[in-house]
Amino acid sequence: MSYKKLLKMVAAEYNTTPKEVDSEIRAAIKAAGYDMEPELFIALAASKVSSAIEQQKKSNN
Repeated sequence: MSYKKLLKMVAAEYNTTPKEVDSEIRAAIKAAGYDMEPELFIALAASKVSSAIEQQKKSNN
């Protein structure tokens, strides 16, 4: 899913604008101590989650 589509979905769910959602995401990333674009942050987080799931699957077998 593209970042723009994600922004639109979240904005619709919370009755706000995609611009406001983007602003909040950027503020949260900065507050967490990261200086990167949201798309990169999301991709890195997704990669870590995938790795953790795979490791858990391996340890359960």
